[in-house]
Amino acid sequence: MPLAYGLIHPVDLTLRGLPPGLQGLRIAHISDPHIRGRRRRHGQLIRQLSSMRLDLVFYTGDYMMRGDDGELAAEGLAEIAKAIRPRLGQFGVFGNHDSLAFSKRVSDIGIHWLGTGVHSLPDAPIQLIGIDQIGPDSGDGAAILLNGDKLEPGKLRLMLAHYPSWLPTAADMNVDLLFAGHTHGGQIRLPNGHTFNNACDLPRDLSSGILRHRNTLIAISRGLGEVGVPFINKFRLFSPPHAPIYTLRKGSTLGVPTQGLMRVVRW
Repeated sequence: MPLAYGLIHPVDLTLRGLPPGLQGLRIAHISDPHIRGRRRRHGQLIRQLSSMRLDLVFYTGDYMMRGDDGELAAEGLAEIAKAIRPRLGQFGVFGNHDSLAFSKRVSDIGIHWLGTGVHSLPDAPIQLIGIDQIGPDSGDGAAILLNGDKLEPGKLRLMLAHYPSWLPTAADMNVDLLFAGHTHGGQIRLPNGHTFNNACDLPRDLSSGILRHRNTLIAISRGLGEVGVPFINKFRLFSPPHAPIYTLRKGSTLGVPTQGLMRVVRW
């Protein structure tokens, strides 16, 4: 699926359980920038997002590359967060490349860090569920499931996680939509979409896009940065960086219920 506006990738999503008043909710999804310094794409992202009407901005981890990148990554992420003014706020979780020291550097840049737990928005019928990769409950599925008593009926349930492997947990919690990254869409692909590696337990041909498991959708971003290519730190092939902008609409949830994985949107 081609990118319509440079890095910005508009996506319409229909959800059967979308509560009244959330028709047209617009969510920007920023993932895996792996910031090691100022890059042209970061300025492009800021210019495009700062001019858009947004309701929410979600961040799903891997803002830095390695331990000595923390200060540069914090500065870059703060610049992005400062430029965007979504109506309902900015929320995020950390990924496997992020450090505890980095999390402290970005604790007050305008992003509400969810940690591992449930957060209800005061001004909209939305509950956010976070899965963090750092901190005392990092990667703890039991911790998030124990928070199930905080889930409220009639609200849109949105989960943020770095790893797409949290999809079964999201389905167990009747989450409507899970936002994830980590895979970079494979980062290096063939023209036919064949992916060599996605660094997780998803089938390689399902490394990005919108998938469905039971009644839950997952949106897996290709992300904005690169990692793991020896001697070449800024290389992607047939898997360009992107920042999806989801517009939610009331309607039949994409795809059909399945105990396996179904891809309903490819990118």
